[in-house]
Amino acid sequence: MYKTIICAIEASDEGQEVLSKAHELSQLYQAKLFVTHIIPYTLLPKDYQKELKESALPSIELNAASLGISKKDVSVTFGKPYEQICILAERKKADLIILGTHSKKGIHALIGSTANGVANYAKCDVSLIKI
Repeated sequence: MYKTIICAIEASDEGQEVLSKAHELSQLYQAKLFVTHIIPYTLLPKDYQKELKESALPSIELNAASLGISKKDVSVTFGKPYEQICILAERKKADLIILGTHSKKGIHALIGSTANGVANYAKCDVSLIKI
């Protein structure tokens, strides 16, 4: 059913939980799994962006490696998270995006702003993991 899956995670225990579920699903469908982490800061100096990326990337790669996912299938980028996730999904011709969502109150009571953006703009299926 699914051939290519994008899993967008945070560098946290919750991110590892979402990645584990995405990995299980990719194994079930024998799908290629790409892992991404988006840093939502684009107006910072380039050297500070590099520092942020260098601090996040090892954690994301370690989480992925613990599940047998190659470093070449892991990315850390900057920008609006929902836009970057959807761009990556289109570039990789993904047919499923998996990401976590937090319970929030107010306008984003049902799903978070990133999850909402991905759900509205993705050209493929989106699966939300409640964390």
